[in-house]
Amino acid sequence: MEQQQLDQFSPKKKWYVYFIDFIMLFVAVTLGFLAENVRDQQTDKNREISYLKNVHDDLLVDINRIESVISSNNWRLLMLDSLHIEINKASPDLPSLYYYIRNLALRTTFESSHLGLDQIKASGGFRLIQNAKIIAGIQDYERKLNNAMKLEEARERTLEQAKFKMAVVFDAGTLYQMTKNQSMFKGEKMEVRFKRPAYAASFVVGDRETFNELINYVNIGLNTNLYLNYRYNELKSIAKALDAAIMEEYGNQFVD
Repeated sequence: MEQQQLDQFSPKKKWYVYFIDFIMLFVAVTLGFLAENVRDQQTDKNREISYLKNVHDDLLVDINRIESVISSNNWRLLMLDSLHIEINKASPDLPSLYYYIRNLALRTTFESSHLGLDQIKASGGFRLIQNAKIIAGIQDYERKLNNAMKLEEARERTLEQAKFKMAVVFDAGTLYQMTKNQSMFKGEKMEVRFKRPAYAASFVVGDRETFNELINYVNIGLNTNLYLNYRYNELKSIAKALDAAIMEEYGNQFVD
């Protein structure tokens, strides 16, 4: 009875009050959703910038390494010329033959600083990159890098054959002395890791056919350096263009 009396005297809300309450609730929910969306977008943007800063740093390292590898490959090609000059002499100097052949069986490999790109691929970060030029540059860089690595593998197999043939031709005592006295200290030219022996015993297998096979393995392995240098110059150009695109888009947002 008392409740019925209270209901009779309680003022009823106007229809527009309910409408205003609905609008306020709708606005609050919408603003909350928009704020969350803005936070997600900013988080993604920060990740995008961070990933590409790492790629930028990696590219700078790669460019320096590529230049070093090209220089080393060219140096070995010059050494190959010196080997053939020595071979064509009427009386080749045996210590020089040991010196050239042993050092020419070495190679300088390119190791890409790939952490930034690996990070992007592992985290699905490609979806965050909006710049089509950067995406295309990354894909081109990856493709050229894979091509260069295949050439390096081919060179490695050929020079392995040269080392096996060297084990047949070279005197073990002379090779041991060269191995014992090799340069392993930082700052020395690793292209000439093995020093010219003061004394060199005659080759164990001295027939022309076996020696010719050894030299051909060295020739073929070193010839790959020409193709590698062509690939690496391409790779360096792509790396510089990609880095320029990254710096143009994100450079002012990078934080050291």
